[in-house]
Amino acid sequence: MSLSLFLDILIGGLILGALYSLISVGLNLQYGVMRILNVAHGDFLMLGAYATYFCVILFGLNPFTSFIVVGPLMFSVGLMVYMIILRRVIKQSKSSEEVESKSLLLCFGLSFVIQNFVMIVWTANYRGYETPSLGTVNIFGTAFEIYRVLIAVISLVINIALYLYLKFTKSGLAMRAIVDNPEGAQLTGINPYNIYALSFSIGAMLSAFAGSLISTYMAISPFIGSPYTIIALVLIILAGIGSFKGNIVGGFIVGYLVYITLRLIHPALTLVIVYAALILILLLRPRGLFAR
Repeated sequence: MSLSLFLDILIGGLILGALYSLISVGLNLQYGVMRILNVAHGDFLMLGAYATYFCVILFGLNPFTSFIVVGPLMFSVGLMVYMIILRRVIKQSKSSEEVESKSLLLCFGLSFVIQNFVMIVWTANYRGYETPSLGTVNIFGTAFEIYRVLIAVISLVINIALYLYLKFTKSGLAMRAIVDNPEGAQLTGINPYNIYALSFSIGAMLSAFAGSLISTYMAISPFIGSPYTIIALVLIILAGIGSFKGNIVGGFIVGYLVYITLRLIHPALTLVIVYAALILILLLRPRGLFAR
């Protein structure tokens, strides 16, 4: 292996891993707090990508500054989905297992609704925009686009910000209390349904942020979200439910697996490798690498 190829894999896997950790952290939050198995997670990512596309095309925003529009918009969409569809399911369910099974079916249907709505409104044609060039950085003779490095940095910063939010803010501590001891949290005055609404909305917003970053380097369509849902589920199983440290480490593991497959084997086999990793994790360590 040449030095340039080695560096390409080293940096490329790092960038992809950071992005994957951002893709999965929202779903990890939703499932960890609410036991909502949101298989429409990738479709919120797709909506975020479309929102960024229109911010760039219609309003001339830089894709990296479109977060100021995409964030509040997708937080509101997530809140609306929770209030209309999921709140009743959680209230009527008698166990977390019942929440999981019902939410799986509901979110599976929601995924089809979102995809077909976007297809009807904006067609199934691929769309894209030209990302403003920020130049390249040279590392040991190998050039990397600065905006791709920026994607990794932004992904890690958002992950760290979420970790600090959960650790040091009142609402973040309330989320952790609901996970650790739901009955005790309610006795202290925490309204679990408000926390569930906040958790789902933040998860949707984080997924949309990942979609914004993805739209900077690939064309988007109504159907780009499904593979990322699979990747997010693999990462949750690999990391362990509710483990944000595991989420980041798992993101890098899967990122390197996918990037090595892309560069050295064949691009068509990337999802095969992801599914194989999922099966291996379920067989060897079904609770995840960092499960508490």
